[in-house]
Amino acid sequence: MILVAFVGYDYYNYNRSHPFLYNTNKAPDLNYSTQSKNFKIYTLIEVGKKYQFSGNETSEWAKNAKEAQESNKYTSLQYTIIIENISDKVIRDFKAQAFVDEGLQPYIMSGILYFGTLNQQKIDLNVKNNEKMDYMTEISRFTWLPNINQIDVKDREKILEAIKKPIKLIIKWRDGEEYLLLENAEVKIY
Repeated sequence: MILVAFVGYDYYNYNRSHPFLYNTNKAPDLNYSTQSKNFKIYTLIEVGKKYQFSGNETSEWAKNAKEAQESNKYTSLQYTIIIENISDKVIRDFKAQAFVDEGLQPYIMSGILYFGTLNQQKIDLNVKNNEKMDYMTEISRFTWLPNINQIDVKDREKILEAIKKPIKLIIKWRDGEEYLLLENAEVKIY
């Protein structure tokens, strides 16, 4: 009987610390809040930013990104979310996943509308790391859209409207969870 209770307890803890739905574009239907009790969130969305490439890219990703940018067929889209622990508590087994508006799905090159920490990442906030306190982390997503200067005006408006819609952010850690609606992103269009 004790063994069964222990296995059940371990299974419960595993599910709480590894909850993410990495194979779905649709954010779970949860009670999202615009205010966080434990975190300060900064969100930046950059559309059309030109990136510098060294010219001797070795990774396949860098080669493809350079080709996409130089082709003038695509517009870059980058989401950056910085999450800062504002509590004085240590946050263990931190995980975060963001979902952008579903209106972007037909336009984003990969079709993937979510990003976040990897399931196997071990992130602790408010712990000492190399003589400094590690109290924040960042999640980001880089992708391509069709060149917004060369597409139909209606499609461009749909893209820009979807980019400006709130992002749903799920944060979970060993001792808690928050479901946030990020409405005040800084949007830069280059």
